[in-house]
Amino acid sequence: MEDMGMTAQLFQTSSRLHSASSWLRKIAQGEDVDSQAQELLKWTGTFLREVDWSSSAQKGTAGGGLVLQATSIRPTFYSVLIRIAPELQAAGLKSEKQIGGFLTLLYDTLSAGGVIKGPRKLNAKHSEAAATLLHEISQSILVQMNNNGLPRAYSSLRDEWKASGNEYSNSAYSPA
Repeated sequence: MEDMGMTAQLFQTSSRLHSASSWLRKIAQGEDVDSQAQELLKWTGTFLREVDWSSSAQKGTAGGGLVLQATSIRPTFYSVLIRIAPELQAAGLKSEKQIGGFLTLLYDTLSAGGVIKGPRKLNAKHSEAAATLLHEISQSILVQMNNNGLPRAYSSLRDEWKASGNEYSNSAYSPA
């Protein structure tokens, strides 16, 4: 990622998704949501609706910066859904229709600031699956920002600067 502004926005997105993941777990345990957390959850709901092509939200209504972030994250979102399929199945979400309903319920919960009661509330298994989804998206964003997760050519900083193991080995700066 060469554009530092976009990198900063993606890092912020990752941080927000990670925090929202933590809040979903807290809500499932009965913790009350403060006003700052409600704003975070509302942002997350708007963002995920923009990311998910199958959501009922009109695309592009969230503002240019958010739309750009959503476009950048969209492939990650769908790959994470595929990657966490076992967790979704363990939560009872086996069909595409069930997963679609779960995502809609998740977006509604987030957009309401995490304060939904009654039959439209995420159950414990679904809350855990939702938290896992957000956490995995957050982590995947960080991996993409960090050289796409590829291993470094050197195993440690010490090896990187060892005269025989880098491009400076033939320079005048090599130790004798």
